[in-house]
Amino acid sequence: MMLQKLTSTFVKYGMVLLACLTITPAHAATPEFTDEADVVVIGAGSAGLSATMTLMQGGVKKIIVLEKNPFPGGTSNVAEGVLGVESRMQRNHYFGPPMLTKDMVFKHEMNFNHWKGNARLMRKYINMSGATINWLQDMGVPFEEVAQTTFDGVRTWHVVHEHGKGLIKVLFGLAKQSPNVKIMMETPATRLIADKNNDVIGVAAAGKKGEIRIKAKSVIVATGGFADNPELVKKYVGNTYAGPVANFGKVGFGLTQLQALGAKTEGLGTLMNSAVYDKRKAKMGAPNLVDLEFDALGQQPNNIMVNNYGERFCDELIANNFVLQANAVERQPGNFAWVIFDENLRKHYVNDGIDAGMGVIVPIGTKLEKLNGAIDKYIAAGDRNVYAAESIEELADKIKVPAGTLKKTIETYNKAASVNKDDEFAKDPYFMSPLSGKLYAMRLVLSYLVTVGGVSTDLNMRPVRPDDKPIKGVYVIGSDVGGLFGDSYGLDSPGTTFGFAVNSGRIAGLHFLESYK
Repeated sequence: MMLQKLTSTFVKYGMVLLACLTITPAHAATPEFTDEADVVVIGAGSAGLSATMTLMQGGVKKIIVLEKNPFPGGTSNVAEGVLGVESRMQRNHYFGPPMLTKDMVFKHEMNFNHWKGNARLMRKYINMSGATINWLQDMGVPFEEVAQTTFDGVRTWHVVHEHGKGLIKVLFGLAKQSPNVKIMMETPATRLIADKNNDVIGVAAAGKKGEIRIKAKSVIVATGGFADNPELVKKYVGNTYAGPVANFGKVGFGLTQLQALGAKTEGLGTLMNSAVYDKRKAKMGAPNLVDLEFDALGQQPNNIMVNNYGERFCDELIANNFVLQANAVERQPGNFAWVIFDENLRKHYVNDGIDAGMGVIVPIGTKLEKLNGAIDKYIAAGDRNVYAAESIEELADKIKVPAGTLKKTIETYNKAASVNKDDEFAKDPYFMSPLSGKLYAMRLVLSYLVTVGGVSTDLNMRPVRPDDKPIKGVYVIGSDVGGLFGDSYGLDSPGTTFGFAVNSGRIAGLHFLESYK
């Protein structure tokens, strides 16, 4: 319900937000400023609010926070957990041996991205992540558990009570109470104001009574990436993705404004990508509980996945890591796949529960009762991408794949399941059972949760130009930053994006405090 309400609100304001995005910063002439602050923070999400709290605790006298939405938090509201290593909570609840260490998680992340990511920045982030969890707890952020998300993952995921909304509630509440923080809601930044050297001296925003221009010692850009800007996604990623999930006004302000000032960028083609149930035949909106259960169904390792040739193309256990699943689907013709299961598996998911969780939104063991009530209705209505058939030939006809190939695929799979040996993709036989009787197929398409490519920074979160010299007067944090990952988001160390948002906000704030007088 919260997600639907937030999405509806963004749709209402979306055209205004895009219209306010001005690509070229004003530096031809110094404008007349209407306000002044020590620091302006653009964005009241987890990154911006973490920076704000750091500055507030450090004694900064005047901080202005600009937020274009009528609510704080943005996508952080629906995030689930924050990465942390060697936190008090992790030590107290999951003391070793072996104790999960910063060294272990750092190597895990860098080995996953084949050392294509920014190792120095990743190391700094991982090293402070446990202390950041402690810092959040000390301010009253409620955590429930330290979890892992994938079969092969590590336990870094500090799950927040009420998910990200619980963290935002605490940080935003503390910021509102401070006499040193001025929060301006429904006030989108429109451009960075720069001097003749293209260094930042302030920011302009669309106020309720006209443009405001704020002079600042520093501006912290925390606008969340460009997931809601179709033109930028098409430019940097391509046409293979159906669209984002649960993003609120991320139109690329930080990326485009800092590019105009000469900032270097990296990783713009990398997403936190996923393969989800194709809802495009129905009216697209915020995911409801039924659709979330369909998404969870698509990530079960007991199913098989085939492309539009009717061929298997992977070990279906990778579905437990939705990034790897999406990577495999992206390689297929048409960039989609069919998940196939039978009546026995349907009953298993309803009566026994799912074998792989989808975060803490649809946890492992969840009985897909809502899906069970909807699947026949959807099939009968013919307006969803899910089908049922009494034979392989009938199913092949409905999903438009070659019947002969699909029959051979299922026969080969059934034989492998019967002898506990998958010669095609070495799937664990524990998750294999012959498919028989009534069959179902559900279409998966590519989607994404957030963009993770953006502006290159130094270790203090200052954007850098191609010569690696920082642009003065500005920091960039959270999902506006690029280069942390290689070509794939690292889901095996869960909470990485949420954690980086919070930690990068702290890094920027602490660096500003070093020279603040």
